[in-house]
This record gives sequence, structure tokens and C-alpha cells, in this order.
Amino acid sequence: METAYKYEKLPLVDLSAPRVLSRRSRIGSDNPDEAFSQDIEDALRILKLADLEVNLCRENIIDAKEKYMVEIRPVSDTESSLDVFSMNLRQKGIRKPHYTRLLLFSDKLIFYSACCLPLQIIAASLDGKTVSGRILFTSHSEQEGGKLVYEFIGKGSEIMLDLRRGKSTKAQRIVFDLASFVAIEAISRKT
Repeated sequence: METAYKYEKLPLVDLSAPRVLSRRSRIGSDNPDEAFSQDIEDALRILKLADLEVNLCRENIIDAKEKYMVEIRPVSDTESSLDVFSMNLRQKGIRKPHYTRLLLFSDKLIFYSACCLPLQIIAASLDGKTVSGRILFTSHSEQEGGKLVYEFIGKGSEIMLDLRRGKSTKAQRIVFDLASFVAIEAISRKT
């Protein structure tokens, strides 16, 4: 378990990176409400480990407006990202939480995520410009899966980030619309 890294200037998101067609079919939970509750419970636990005491309510959580996969480097003959993904997804047992969200917290943007594999933000852009941030918490274990809490510095209307899972040659591009969220939040505070 590692916590409190220094701030770093992230590389810009490569807008020319090719999109990747997803071949995975996500198997839904038998009980989506139970899965959502498990994800919230897990998120509260990792946010607490990152020294963030927050109330995860709808008013301060931003869901992605867009998610898709991109190639981050050419696939070599010796390493295929499909192989990296499939070896860990064959595990049977208890469902591990899976989520990627942004939290508006005390004028900070806090990204938090969980899945089966280790997680790393490899690039980000805030309104198309460079952005800095730092890891508040990161961990990975076979039992708990991968966890990441990351703080971004700055304000803007849209943040785009590339999240790498494990040693994959692909990244999930996640786009958050901050402008409409801030506008909705301002209206709700007035009423």
C-alpha cells in the first residue's frame, strides 16, 4: 500500500491514438443494486485510506460522459494486451468492485477507480491543456483487486484521462463533463 505521492505534470492525452473495438462482453450482475452498494462501500473505504472523509452522494459524484479504449503503443509480437486482460479475468470467485468516477470535493477533482488489475493514469488533459495531479492512494492485491485515488489540480469544463490497467497496451479513455455538473450544482445550491 502506498500513499501521498508528489504532484506530477501528466502527459497530454494523445488525441490521434486509435480507438479499439471492444471484444469483451460484460456479464451483468444478478442484482445490480447489490453490485452498486458494494461499489459504494468499497469506494468509501479506499477514500478513507486516502484520508478523504466524504459523503458519496449524487450531488458530488461525476460519472463519465464517454468511455472507450485506445491503443497507447504498438502491440509487440511478444506481448498482447488481450493476453494480459484474459489471464486475470478468468479468475472465479467473489465479484470485485468495478467503477471509475470523479468526485468534486472541497474545490478539488478526485478521481477514484477500482478493477481487477493494477491501475495507473498515464495521460490527462483539462480543456485540452496539461494538468497536474498526484496519487493519494494506490494498491493492488489478488483478493482486493486494483484501487486508485488521484487528485487533479485546476479547474475547467472537461477533463479527459487515459487509465491503464496492468501491463496492457491499451488504455481506457474517460471523459468527464465538468461544465454541466458545476452548473447543475450551482442551481441546486440556490434552491
